[in-house]
Amino acid sequence: MPQQRRRPTRRPPSRPSSRTRRTLARFYTYATAAFCIAGGIAGYLRAWDALAGIVAAAAFLLIVILGTRWLANGVRSGFRPHRRTNANRRRRITRSLTAVDAMDGTAFEHHVAALCLRDGCTRVQVNGGAGDLGADVTGCLPDGRSLVVQCKRYAPDRSVGSPDMQRFVGTARPVHHADVAMLVASCRFTAPARDLAHSQRIVAIDRDLLGLWMTGTPLNSIIAMTATGPPRR
Repeated sequence: MPQQRRRPTRRPPSRPSSRTRRTLARFYTYATAAFCIAGGIAGYLRAWDALAGIVAAAAFLLIVILGTRWLANGVRSGFRPHRRTNANRRRRITRSLTAVDAMDGTAFEHHVAALCLRDGCTRVQVNGGAGDLGADVTGCLPDGRSLVVQCKRYAPDRSVGSPDMQRFVGTARPVHHADVAMLVASCRFTAPARDLAHSQRIVAIDRDLLGLWMTGTPLNSIIAMTATGPPRR
């Protein structure tokens, strides 16, 4: 298959959530009201030398009110992330993985290449096809390390087994001299495959991590998730 390169698409700048915008709006409203009241009192008393003290007292009172509300809300929720945020993220991941399930192998390879480009990888190429020796996507990470990726677009109920992982281990570094070898699957890995990946420093991205990657988690964070701690089961 001829080598292809895709240009990275610019992501729109992230915007704060509506909840954050409402909180900031309340803060600025309260702060403006407090300073206006403080200034009015100081002007009425013609005690401009006391203005600094009044403003400081108003600011302190504002902080106490907002801090008390935040603490009360945190106690009620157990300081857990907002449920609506978690539910929205799960829905985005589900929708993204549904789109992956509708792809064929070639489309999935291009999709993985686009994710690499999104996260700052360079010289990204799709090489999938006969004779690629497991290097479906190649490129360089933002820090300059060479990257070799094998893509497995399987049905969600299938698993990548140890034989698939063994073949990739046998070519990723000995043949392609990859600094970072990554196997991206649209399904799960069997326990032996994951153990082998962990022992051979293969970045094994399963369906769950792929969903996180697709919804904005950067590649370097995904790689760190697979490199620390015991292998995922």
